[in-house]
Amino acid sequence: MVTEKIPEKFRPCFWDADFDKLDLKKNKDFIITRLYVKGGLSGIDWVHDQYSDEEIQDAAKRRRALNPIVANYLRNKYHLKKQDMAYYRMVQSGGRELWDY
Repeated sequence: MVTEKIPEKFRPCFWDADFDKLDLKKNKDFIITRLYVKGGLSGIDWVHDQYSDEEIQDAAKRRRALNPIVANYLRNKYHLKKQDMAYYRMVQSGGRELWDY
């Protein structure tokens, strides 16, 4: 079921963005990766209800803001090559992960 707005329960996942101004089309890569990383299973389910596999794959390729588990999961699920994913290119080039705890 496609909606026009991100459900309120995911607001905490977007603490660093203006939640009310997020556009499901313009900000789809950001929304997809953020909910995969911070949204839990319900966030991932919502992403799959809203976006096509192709859109999810494109976000996985373009966004660096993944964590190792999510990057590996998406790589395996969609049979992506590491060299095609911005996350792995960043790590390989010596860049730090964005959320290094």
